[in-house]
Amino acid sequence: MYAILDIETTGGKFNEEGITEIAIYRHDGHKVTDQFISLVNPERAIQPFVERLTGINSLMLKNAPRFFEIAKRIIEITSDCMVVAHNADFDYRILRTEFKRLGYTLSEIQFVP
Repeated sequence: MYAILDIETTGGKFNEEGITEIAIYRHDGHKVTDQFISLVNPERAIQPFVERLTGINSLMLKNAPRFFEIAKRIIEITSDCMVVAHNADFDYRILRTEFKRLGYTLSEIQFVP
């Protein structure tokens, strides 16, 4: 089993970014078996260049769930599988930062280096 992950963020200073969108597809090697896609309210400003790049703006995120509201689902969909991502080091750092803000150490998710 593996999970394909993509994250968009607010941009900004290192380790101060927030997630604005997350998509995870769980795959068994033959087909997608589960998926989770959500905008995320980062509770911080989005850098203008990131808005232009992603098309995601603060108004779109106003009523989106905050990270703590989706954290359990992220663990559920990625448990017992390897996570692959285009920019895995960045995505893992961002997830680790978000979980740390909640007081948790991210050790359950195994990223493919």
